[in-house]
Amino acid sequence: MGIEIKDNKTLGKIYEDIAQPIARQAGVAIGEVGKLIFSPIYYPTKYLNNRIEKWFERIENNVSKENRIEAKPYITIPTLQNLSLQNDEELLGEMFFNILQSSVDKTKQKFLSPAFPKILEQLTKDEAIMLVLLKKQKYKYHTKMDLDKNNNHFINEKIELNEFPLDKFEFQENLWLYNSHLHNLNLSGCWEYKEQEPIYSGNEIEKGSGAISYRVPEQIGIKRFSEFRLTEFGEAFAEVCITKECEEFLK
Repeated sequence: MGIEIKDNKTLGKIYEDIAQPIARQAGVAIGEVGKLIFSPIYYPTKYLNNRIEKWFERIENNVSKENRIEAKPYITIPTLQNLSLQNDEELLGEMFFNILQSSVDKTKQKFLSPAFPKILEQLTKDEAIMLVLLKKQKYKYHTKMDLDKNNNHFINEKIELNEFPLDKFEFQENLWLYNSHLHNLNLSGCWEYKEQEPIYSGNEIEKGSGAISYRVPEQIGIKRFSEFRLTEFGEAFAEVCITKECEEFLK
């Protein structure tokens, strides 16, 4: 299968086909006011035509003829909609392009999900960066907590090790906000990778009473060993959306 666009009218038709369902959902015709609203977003101008031509040229170069298959509209239509709103020179734009490219690449079909365009459109730039980093490796996160003996629970969590490169984020303080959102999307999370370790004072305390009393080390806290990593679904998402080119946006 080749990727052929005969003229600019064809390119304009692609964007018309994308915009019309939106108008139908709203129950309106694209009149003069509609054009004012939709034109900045889905305008079939020479600029957008050139962008589409560049996308298809990249796909021609990257996907061999023997690996090309016909794309599914339920993947390409939302992907093209989002591509038109993204900057090609930014990470999210590159990730949407990768979905478009994967849609015609039979080697990517076992990873590709129709949910991917809708998931990607929910991500911030920092969350996309987090996924790019997690595709490369896991990041350890170690903490320790004090034991509140009176209430029998742990308090005062302190970070002992955080390997995550926060300097890559625009908003470093949002690490756990991003982690929570990506976890809710079943893409990644932070989980313990080995058993917790008790922290002892070096003293002993007496347990039990009378004939069955005994002495045990005094526990004063606990250590936890977690790591940020992708889920299985997140690995499939990263396989489709994240390429070596995405890493260039982290520099």
